[in-house]
Formats: sequence, structure tokens, C-alpha cells
Amino acid sequence: MEKIKNRINIEIAGTRFTVLSEETDAYTKRLASKLTDEIGVIRKAAPGLSLSSAAMLAALNYCDSSTKAQADADALRTQIKEYLAEITKQRGECDELAEENEKLRRDIETLRKRLGERGKTPEMPAPVSRTVKTVRAAVQTDEAAEEITDFFEKFEKK
Repeated sequence: MEKIKNRINIEIAGTRFTVLSEETDAYTKRLASKLTDEIGVIRKAAPGLSLSSAAMLAALNYCDSSTKAQADADALRTQIKEYLAEITKQRGECDELAEENEKLRRDIETLRKRLGERGKTPEMPAPVSRTVKTVRAAVQTDEAAEEITDFFEKFEKK
């Protein structure tokens, strides 16, 4: 579908033009006004410059601005693409961590259920020290082993 072109009468630096534009009348007239201002600034800086030369320099200034703006826009697009790639990567990592977290939560729930099925965990007897085990193994008679074991158990309780 073809866009409707507007026939717009403008004036640039005292010269009248009729242009066809897809833009609005107000927008096109603002552009003509900006160009007229730019030509005026150039002619003020170089009073002997002809209108056509000043217009060429104004066009060069606008081409420069447009080229730099395009480069900036391209750089921003590239940066946005990099940010989007990083966000995608981070979302993937976040999803993986959420899955792992959910799995661990289920594992914890399963373990809690197993503990609940067994009832309370029975109290574990106090561990026998290595010394007591060694003495028991080293003593030949039960009576001597018992005496030495009692001695070390009393010593450990202190």
C-alpha cells in the first residue's frame, strides 16, 4: 500500500519550495525552519559566502550529524543485542537453578517423610573413644579390660 504524499509549501532561506512528503505539514515546516536557521548561522560566521555555498555547508553539517547519529544507533543496537544475549543466558541459568532448587526441595520433603515414618530418631549411644577400644583389644582378661575401661570412661566424663 502506497503512503499518501502531502504537497507542502515551505520556505528555506527566502526561497519558496513545494515538496511532496509522507510527513505532516508541521513537521516538514519545522525541518525547513531548522535548515534556514543553520544557513543563517553559517552566513553570519562567513558573511561573504553565497547562499548556495552556505546551503551546501548546512547540508554537509546535517549529513555529518546524520552519519554520527546512525553510527550511535548502530552501536546501541549492537549493545542491546549483547544485553539480550546476556539476559537469555542468565534466564537459562536461573531456570536451571530453579529446577535444581525444586529437586532439592522434593528430596528434602522425601527425607522428612521417611524420618516421619520411622518416628523420632532414637538417641544414639555415646561413641566409644579410640582409647577405650584400643585398651579393650589389648587387655587379655575380661576383668582387667573392665577395670581399665571403667577408668577411661570415668576419665572421659570429667
